[in-house]
Amino acid sequence: MDPASVGTTARIASSVARPIIARLFVKEGPGAGLVDKPVRVSRLVSWSGEKRTLTHLDMWKIARELVKVAVEANPHEAPIASDEREALADALAATLSALGELDMDDVQAVRLGQDELARRLRAERADATRDLSADATALYDSLLELSCLHILHFFTQRSTFVAGSLVAQTRMLDEALRTLDALVDRIPRPGSADQEFETRYLAHVERKYGKLNIFGLDLSDPDRARWPLDTAYLNLELASQRAGGSPSANRRRVEEALSGCNRAMLRGMAGSGKTTLLQWMAVSAAQNAFPDGLAGLRGRVPFMLPLRALVQQQRLPGPEEFLGAAGSVLHGLQPEHWADRVLASGRGMVLIDGVDEVSESERPGVRRWLHDLVELYPQTFFLVTSRPSAVGTHWLGELDFAEFNLLPMTRHDVHRFVHRWHEAVSTTVDEPEERQAVERCRDALSATLRQKYDLYRLATNPLMCALICALHRDRLTHLPERRMELYAAALTMLLVRRDKEREIAAPEGLAPTEEAQVQLLQRIAYWLIRNGRSEAAQTTAVRIIREKLPAMPHLALPDRADDVFGFLLLRSGLLREPSAGMVDFIHRTFQDYLGAKAAVEAEDLDLIAESGRDDQWDDVIRLAVGHARDGERAYLLRKLVELGDQTADPRLRRRYHLLAAASLEHATTLDPAVRAAVNLRASALIPPDTAADAEELATAGDIVLDFLPGPERLTPEQTRATVMTIARIGGETALDQLARFKRVADRDVRQEVALSWPYFDARAFTDEILDGLPLDDVTLHLTGPEQIACLDSLERIPHLSIRGQMQTAELVDVLAPMKVHFLSIAASSAVSITLPSMTPLSGLRRLTIESCDVIRDLTGLSGTAAVELSLHRLPDGVDLSFLARVAGLRTLTLSSPHGIPLPGAPLAQVTSLTVEGVLTGRQIPDFAAAFPSLTSLTLRLTCQSYQSAVDLTALRNMPRAHIDVILVDAGKLHGMEELPADRVTVRHEGRDRSEGRARTGLLRRFRP
Repeated sequence: MDPASVGTTARIASSVARPIIARLFVKEGPGAGLVDKPVRVSRLVSWSGEKRTLTHLDMWKIARELVKVAVEANPHEAPIASDEREALADALAATLSALGELDMDDVQAVRLGQDELARRLRAERADATRDLSADATALYDSLLELSCLHILHFFTQRSTFVAGSLVAQTRMLDEALRTLDALVDRIPRPGSADQEFETRYLAHVERKYGKLNIFGLDLSDPDRARWPLDTAYLNLELASQRAGGSPSANRRRVEEALSGCNRAMLRGMAGSGKTTLLQWMAVSAAQNAFPDGLAGLRGRVPFMLPLRALVQQQRLPGPEEFLGAAGSVLHGLQPEHWADRVLASGRGMVLIDGVDEVSESERPGVRRWLHDLVELYPQTFFLVTSRPSAVGTHWLGELDFAEFNLLPMTRHDVHRFVHRWHEAVSTTVDEPEERQAVERCRDALSATLRQKYDLYRLATNPLMCALICALHRDRLTHLPERRMELYAAALTMLLVRRDKEREIAAPEGLAPTEEAQVQLLQRIAYWLIRNGRSEAAQTTAVRIIREKLPAMPHLALPDRADDVFGFLLLRSGLLREPSAGMVDFIHRTFQDYLGAKAAVEAEDLDLIAESGRDDQWDDVIRLAVGHARDGERAYLLRKLVELGDQTADPRLRRRYHLLAAASLEHATTLDPAVRAAVNLRASALIPPDTAADAEELATAGDIVLDFLPGPERLTPEQTRATVMTIARIGGETALDQLARFKRVADRDVRQEVALSWPYFDARAFTDEILDGLPLDDVTLHLTGPEQIACLDSLERIPHLSIRGQMQTAELVDVLAPMKVHFLSIAASSAVSITLPSMTPLSGLRRLTIESCDVIRDLTGLSGTAAVELSLHRLPDGVDLSFLARVAGLRTLTLSSPHGIPLPGAPLAQVTSLTVEGVLTGRQIPDFAAAFPSLTSLTLRLTCQSYQSAVDLTALRNMPRAHIDVILVDAGKLHGMEELPADRVTVRHEGRDRSEGRARTGLLRRFRP
């Protein structure tokens, strides 16, 4: 069909389309014009909601009518065959029905325009035109765009649209002004040398850190082995180490955890993603592209500082030396004192990687250096990473560093990682058959990881997951299942098979066998370990190779050491050049594996054992046990036991004995007497007393499960720590052990059992643990889609916490029959959401929303049956008028970082009120007018002007209420003499202006 014919048909159809399209929407009733905010598109459609005026059959009839008008508009040339009309009507009806699923309001829809709205609807029903011919598809596109034009026209004629548009525009403008105010002091003067240099520097940071090396891709082509960071980065979870509460209850995605945080210490095991996270932070700063949860970091200038490179210099660098110390080629081009100006203005972001990669003797110097930087630049954002065992808890506590642990990937994370890795591989192959093979490989690995828990547990580390993906593809889905075997297979894949299968010959005169390459790499790795380094000068690596070559005449002559090193650097896939003239391993794990093999072959068993006091040797010792022969293994483990027995330091004794227990994982064969000795010492470490003990004990693996006692003779603290240990170990045996604790009388223990859910298969945990766990006083935390899918097997969930999930009507429908009494929702800062109606949760009594600032629409709360409602982090100017429709509301908590949130109309039903906010003027608002029935009022107000005077006069208007007021940074108080002393308490808090910490003054009761 001629395309012009379609256009003509559409224009003619347009004259009669408007009344047809209008039937898709609910007609406004009287009084609708009083609404002053946009209404969701899903609430305007007439085939959903409580009062439906259209059925799906009616929808199809409307679509058929549109098709009929379009076809009959040109009687001389039918645009489509007659037998395609019904199919076209089906496709159009299905697509238009997607209007009820769009997550936007009418104002946002108009802002999109008809073309983009049509695109969104097509995307919701991507397969609607699957069976249509080309002509029918062309007419479908034309009719859909025509319909969208009339839909938007309908929206603009709604009585509430203009008011809604003004509200939306005002809020957007206000938010933009606030953001500009926050950033104005951070931006260097246009045209200045600072501004020109920053533009170059940020582009350099984006190029340098904007891609990740994807392990297992074609390493002969570096460009193909690197994957864009924004695609490869996986937003993992952190657990905060704050006082009180379980670490498992403090799980947050990275963007949530770091929101509002100015200094943070991040701990994670080798390969857990610490350096990748720093890269993401640096690139997000360079692109000024932080998500809303980290909006406070926008406009920052990142400084990436790997400590392994810094400590090799005579002293740790000052700000002007940051770029040079990190190996930036722009170091010599920065304007004089530029770095100081950036940091002093609060625009800096200092990312310090690898405290564990400097020797223990150098760490106090690193800490002093950090102390000086923080003291000099208190407004700068600092993020420091380390392995967990390198420094103690609260190592930077007095500098107000928040502490987080980077958690292992959940099953959902592993599934996403596997899909992304294979997606990256697909970009490196050209033939459709090869891409299909990659997809089959992906599906096979996903199935294998679901079936084999031991393999899955290894895959919860991003590095090991990438290694498993690479080996699975390389070995045609045949995988080793032990860590030592995985490393050995990876070396074979990288050192031999890839070049051989690609038919790449070695340089002339060199004969690099796998064994020869491993021998040389081992010597380089062992030199780094013995010297406490993570990288070495290339001249040092060449010297090490030259010293070894006389014993390897089949490989090359000593005078070709440079050629051999160049071959290893370019072709082994294990070495890289982090900066000019330096060399290191692609990951510390491979350095430890190869160094441990060299140490065993050198018979340095005493040195290995005695180095157990140094946390940098932890993995080396465990891997050495795997490399050792039977007699060597027994000697090494016996030595660790003896060193632990002989030391008077209980911390060091625990360390040696734990290392011995953790090493048993790699002891495939062992003298029974030695194993018994190690087990005896391990049993003495049980039960754990604290969460830190539990994390440490779990590193020993399944062996610990044999010694963990039941709950009968443990204190509550020990019982909780034991449950944590079981959860961190995971697996079917651990699940059986955990079942012994699910009926303990202590509520905190059962809460810890419930918090273990993310560490196990969601369905198995539901069947074995939650079925039978008393839930009346326990909060069930939902952290992933796998858990939500298991809710249908639970009869009731009185207390529920939902974190980071997109709140959907479907989820509310699932929860409706479960008699949820208390619900806590912490929306993810990574995505703004709209709350569905809470009306189906008829049994709800307490409702808490933790992150109202990332929720677009709170009106879904208007139908809630909650008696207690808490709304935290309310945005500035939020409309709280919907609270008038919460008839049963009695206790209300409101907090906002912007002002004092108050409803526009009185809420007579509220009797107890707690408000936390910012007092922007001198006078406390008249709460009596907004809440005329109050009997209890608690205020925590931060004065906007430091030591400003505060007028308390308005509090006298509540003669029946008991009032507790906390004022932060208040000056003189007026109106106290008019307040009854027996009902009003006022307290002062001040803040240390240099560090932002609160200091609490003496409790005072003011009397007339």
